[in-house]
Amino acid sequence: MKNSFIILSVLALTFTACTKEKNTTENTINTTEQAKKEATLFAVDSISVNDSLRVNENLLLSYKSNILMLPSIKNKAVLDSIYHTENILLKEYSPENLKEALNLKKKNYFEEQKKSLADFTPVSAQKWNSNSNMKVFSNEFDYLTIQYSGDGFTGGAHGYYYEKYKVFDLKNNKTLQLDDVISEKDPKIWDRILSDNFFKNDADRGQAEMLLVKQIPLNNNFYFDKEYLYFLYNQYEITAYAAGTVLIKVPLSDIKLFLQSDFKERLSL
Repeated sequence: MKNSFIILSVLALTFTACTKEKNTTENTINTTEQAKKEATLFAVDSISVNDSLRVNENLLLSYKSNILMLPSIKNKAVLDSIYHTENILLKEYSPENLKEALNLKKKNYFEEQKKSLADFTPVSAQKWNSNSNMKVFSNEFDYLTIQYSGDGFTGGAHGYYYEKYKVFDLKNNKTLQLDDVISEKDPKIWDRILSDNFFKNDADRGQAEMLLVKQIPLNNNFYFDKEYLYFLYNQYEITAYAAGTVLIKVPLSDIKLFLQSDFKERLSL
């Protein structure tokens, strides 16, 4: 009788272990399938152009641009705002129309530069360029963040570079404004918050030595994650050119009193 009990106990344990293993496997498969489904639901593609034009024996123009295609987004107002930063406004944002718009931008760039440089020939060989790029920076909590960046050179001592972020509320079909995130915009309060975090994060960068302003202002070049609200300042905006872009990250936990209630609820803060 004792032996039978032991055998039954072993069988029960074996069955439980198999059941747990099966459940774990099923959960893993379900999680993987869900991730694939979510990735498929938000499709992203891109269109690029890359071309050059010789103006004269010493000057070559180069143009390169990459823009996103976002077939998952159907709202016209959101699409208008997404492409506005790239100076593209279309009745319909189909792949064909976006490709045509990008080629038109390239054509206009070459024509304008060629016209303005008709009587100019550098004493030595130079390559002038214009580069721009769009990419999905993040997509969480139904907030889509797109990064726009670009650089170029048109003679002179150095080239230029810029970086811009825009956040789109896909739940409510609108471009997110700073007023949707924070409820308090007093310049004195935010100068203290931004300055404190700027100097705190500048230990190894040396950007503080090139600060050009007495008061750091809020700007609309922002994005966020679960822990921080980030503000990006481009060259010359608050620091000298040599400092490059300045990224100030503000802990959300430090400014919780200044955050909009809907925003806090959305991020479960």
